[in-house]
Amino acid sequence: MIRRASHVILAAAAVLVLLLLGAQAASPILYTAENTATAAHADPATVQKKSPGNAAALVPLMDDLLGQTGTLALTIKLKDYESAERDLARYSELSRQFDRLVVTLDVSGTDIGEFQQNNRQNQEALATLLNDTRRFEDLKRLEIEVQGDEGQRMAIAYEGEALRQKMQEGFASYAGREAATTRIADHYDLNTTPYRESVGHFAEVADAADDWREETGGTGTGGTPVRSPLTIAVAPGEGRYAETLTIAGTYPGGAPGTRVEVYVDSRNAAAATLDANGTYACSYRIGRILTGPHLAYAVAGTVYSEVATFEVLTENTTITLDTMEVNATAVACTGNLTADGLPVTGAPVLVRVDNATLISTETDGNGTYVKEIVLAPGEHTLQAEFHAAGYPLNASESETVAVQVRGEGLSPLPFIAALAAAAGAGWYLQRRRPEESPVERPPEEEAAVEPAAAGPPEGSVAGLPPREAATVLFRMLRARLGIPGTKTPRDCARIAPDHAGFFERYERIRYAGETPTEEELRAMEAEARGGDEDAA
Repeated sequence: MIRRASHVILAAAAVLVLLLLGAQAASPILYTAENTATAAHADPATVQKKSPGNAAALVPLMDDLLGQTGTLALTIKLKDYESAERDLARYSELSRQFDRLVVTLDVSGTDIGEFQQNNRQNQEALATLLNDTRRFEDLKRLEIEVQGDEGQRMAIAYEGEALRQKMQEGFASYAGREAATTRIADHYDLNTTPYRESVGHFAEVADAADDWREETGGTGTGGTPVRSPLTIAVAPGEGRYAETLTIAGTYPGGAPGTRVEVYVDSRNAAAATLDANGTYACSYRIGRILTGPHLAYAVAGTVYSEVATFEVLTENTTITLDTMEVNATAVACTGNLTADGLPVTGAPVLVRVDNATLISTETDGNGTYVKEIVLAPGEHTLQAEFHAAGYPLNASESETVAVQVRGEGLSPLPFIAALAAAAGAGWYLQRRRPEESPVERPPEEEAAVEPAAAGPPEGSVAGLPPREAATVLFRMLRARLGIPGTKTPRDCARIAPDHAGFFERYERIRYAGETPTEEELRAMEAEARGGDEDAA
């Protein structure tokens, strides 16, 4: 009976040990290549093709993006709209991959970050060019169909003028980014020929719109210029995010109550009605729209106004981050996104966890975001980011916040069982152990059980792969210095600061995947065997 009870106790203790090991295996503390150096990180602007990990894909992806601009601009110029749609979808997918990579590698503040911003604007410009070119083709067909209707012909002419000016503004902006983009591309040895060709293709499309406008738009019979009776003006002529502009005008020939539709960049933006004096006015709030010049025109029935211009200016943003524990495994992240104190609504926000994982959320009508995140037990860092794609706003980041996640924890019952098992096993072994008197050993036997003096293992690293050779040399130096085998390279650097350079280099080789050169291995071998000390 006693034997059976002891076996049960030992089995319970074994189960407890397995539970404890399983809990540790679920959230181990591992080295990462992001934190292997004791010194500051290198400037991310030096990221090259030879960089380890995902950085190896960064520069080739930049090359693909430049190539895609040339392909897309050419298919738009050739009016092959079906192919252009496919090219635009491919360009958008490459841009999303590139954006994710820039965030993961934390290089948004470098020349690669500048390339990313220019690429976003180029993508939007080419997408707009595709839509505007298609609309121009529609207007050309409509012009033929309404040759006998002067009012309809003039409506087409005014819309064509709006598109023409918009395309010219788009081309000026696109061409203005050429110098900066090619400068960065040349630094990374990229092929800029397709991108330079895309600027030429864009110019040809815009010039074609000019030619059509000179032939057909804005003139009456005999080539005499005709001014629209429907006027439009935007006041003030410029504004920033969340500011309100007034778009107003007159239509002397219109009946009171006539509906006037206002378009910004060929998209319906607001509406108003004529009053008894033939005037109209409406408000336009600047929201998700690109920085730079924009066009507005009004439509009353079949009558189009001329085109008015206004400019949207860039504004800085501020994003905050606060955390609150929800339960043992989750935290709630909340904060505000503002531009000059005004809330940025419906905007995408990213929460970066431990400088790696990205979790997306969105601001509400008050510029506030809330996101609950489940985390593994331990300490984590969180940071909120706003990347401003499509907004007249600058990107921003919050302060980094450290959080401690407790985890579900272990029940006290296993610990109680472990104590009981240990006590029972001790009692059982004590009863079975016979009384023994100490036995003196001869001196030669005492010497035999003395631990061997620690010293560097003998052997050569010749013929071993470089990284395996570095591991052998690390163990030799650790043994020669008498450092226990359980110590990591970082521990060794603290214990033996005179050899910190050796241990830091090995740490990058072991955990960051770097490969040592033959010269480095010779130097490491000399230090591991004590050659540098002998020479001294």
